[in-house]
Amino acid sequence: MKNWKEASIAVVDDDQGILDSFDAMLGDDYPLFMADNGTEAIELLRRQNPRLLFLDIKIPKPNGLEVLKWIRENGIPTIVVIVTALHQDFYEEIVRQYGVYRYLRKPLDVDEVEEIAHSVFH
Repeated sequence: MKNWKEASIAVVDDDQGILDSFDAMLGDDYPLFMADNGTEAIELLRRQNPRLLFLDIKIPKPNGLEVLKWIRENGIPTIVVIVTALHQDFYEEIVRQYGVYRYLRKPLDVDEVEEIAHSVFH
């Protein structure tokens, strides 16, 4: 990895427990940036330009689908992984149209999250 910015990960979820889990899973190996709503997510993406984004669908103002749409409309090169408790094929079909890298369902599998980060950065 050339520098921290290239290796950074953003996590957007309105559940502090999920943010804490990502910190425990990845915080020792990668610089993490956290947000708990769509407005903060967009600001974070503008400011930090993370290489990888773990994005929950059900977040406040704007929701994860709207953030994903903003990312694609603005040509942001961030790799997006959807993380959600919504187990509906409808959402999975929608987000796949936006070219997401993976679609993870909560509860999260630690090995799967670590494998995704490793594959993106190595």
